[in-house]
Amino acid sequence: MCNQNEWIVREAFLAYDRGDIAQMMDFVDPDLEWTYLDPGLTDPRPQTRRGRGELEKALRRQAGMGLRAELEEVIALGEKVMVVMRTPGVGKYLHRQADDRTYDVVTVRDGLIVALSACCDRSAARSLAGIG
Repeated sequence: MCNQNEWIVREAFLAYDRGDIAQMMDFVDPDLEWTYLDPGLTDPRPQTRRGRGELEKALRRQAGMGLRAELEEVIALGEKVMVVMRTPGVGKYLHRQADDRTYDVVTVRDGLIVALSACCDRSAARSLAGIG
């Protein structure tokens, strides 16, 4: 059985998995803080964007490239939720060695996703989420 924050994140990312970005955005706070790793860099440093619209643009751009993400794993601990997504074919757009998985930590407050932080690997995501 999952907790409410895990449920919110699952529903949001399953909507994204189905290609329903608009429904995903219903779960995202308008003032979202989104930290991502630029796929165009060999050794990406975290970069931060603010606002739900920035995330929506990036997801629509990814969909326009024909990439479709699949939710693989969700683990919650309080307001932090670790998400593992698999995006077949994303490797051809990366300028670094990587598999087709992404590891993110989502922060949920008051029923909305307020932060989304990309991590370089599973270990970093588990640590950021406080999972161990």
